[in-house]
Amino acid sequence: MCISAKEMNQAMEEIKSLKLLIEETEDTIKALEREVITYLEETQECQTTDKKGNPVLKFIGSNRKATYSWSSRETIDKEEVKKLLDNETYEKVKKVSKFQVLRIS
Repeated sequence: MCISAKEMNQAMEEIKSLKLLIEETEDTIKALEREVITYLEETQECQTTDKKGNPVLKFIGSNRKATYSWSSRETIDKEEVKKLLDNETYEKVKKVSKFQVLRIS
C-alpha cells in the first residue's frame, strides 16, 4: 500500500478543497468575462468586421486583445441517425469512448 488511510483522507479533503477553489475561480472569470462583453457591446469603437466581412467586436489593449463574435458548430442528432440507418450500419459507424472516472463525494 502506498499511502495510509489517514493520508488518503487528507488527500480526499485536499482534492475537494482545491475543486472548490477552481469553482470559485471559474465564477470570478465568468463575472469578468461578462464585464468585458458588456464593454465590447456598449463601446461603438469596438465594432468592426473580420477578414471575411463578418461583424465582430474587438478591443486592443496594451497587452491583450479581446474579440467577441459569432461562431458555429455542427452536431449530429443521434436519434435521427438511428432512424435513418439500420442497426448493423449504425453499429459500423458508432464510436464509443471508455475512460476511468474518480468521484469523491
